Amino acid sequence: MSGRVRLAPAWRGPGSGEPVVSRPDAPTVGLDGGRVRSIREAKGLTQLYVAEVVGVSVDTVSRWENNRTASVRRENAEALARALEVELEEILPASRPTPPRTARRLAWVVGAVAPTVILAAGWWLWVGSGEVEARRLLPPYCPPGTRIPVVIQVEGAGTRPIRVVVREELPRGWTFEGAVPPPTQGPGDDGVVRWILTVSGGSTRIGYVVRAPAGPEGSTHRFRGRVVTRARGEGDPIRGEARTDLEYVHWADQDADFEISDAEVLGALERLDAAAGLGLSAGDLRALWGVGEYEWDEQKGGFMPAATTRP
Repeated sequence: MSGRVRLAPAWRGPGSGEPVVSRPDAPTVGLDGGRVRSIREAKGLTQLYVAEVVGVSVDTVSRWENNRTASVRRENAEALARALEVELEEILPASRPTPPRTARRLAWVVGAVAPTVILAAGWWLWVGSGEVEARRLLPPYCPPGTRIPVVIQVEGAGTRPIRVVVREELPRGWTFEGAVPPPTQGPGDDGVVRWILTVSGGSTRIGYVVRAPAGPEGSTHRFRGRVVTRARGEGDPIRGEARTDLEYVHWADQDADFEISDAEVLGALERLDAAAGLGLSAGDLRALWGVGEYEWDEQKGGFMPAATTRP
């Protein structure tokens, strides 16, 4: 058996010989392949990325884009629209003539049953996979032009493995310098970085490093992101910390009292572990830990214990 699924043909208009777009509640729909390709390319997405999000092969995406498939399952079309970040209607062909009465009657029966089946399947996917939540650990302060680690913790409550897309949008002017694991897509010109991860009854994390813009001092910058599953196409916002202020305060100094406490050094080391191999050293952190106040040394371009910077 080849494994290829035979898809139901689209409706044809009476005497027209043209395929008809499926009803809104039909189990299959037609696709405008050229539109799918143009949207994907305009957003800088690869066929591999789209295939991973939808849960199909790259060859399937290629067949969709080249109109080599008469119709596709509606759930796949909806997943495709989510991957492209557009409404489903934007990738469907233009409306065609209404099907004959017998065909309409059959479509009504199928349409009445399909929503129940889809809802039941969606409920099973949601309950079986469990809820997924993502939280961001972001330093509240950092000096202009310096590098900081950011951690996104993704947790799944279910026992079945579930594939998710983590979508992070960096503030304007920030530079992405690497991640563990490496991103699946991006960053693009819009500052969006995407990862595809598999979460199974526990948690996984992303650690990445960004460089702050040169200024101005005192400015506020916000990070935004979402975690998306097939069961929750719109996704949920990444919770936790989202704001960093450009101030001459060490990124590990959570309360901005110009001292690195025992608790703060432990939290900072965990963040460095998540971003291991990305060029951030714990040396300056340990040098400031437990020695009292620190301050910014303009000449050296870094933080030093306060006593060493005084004349």
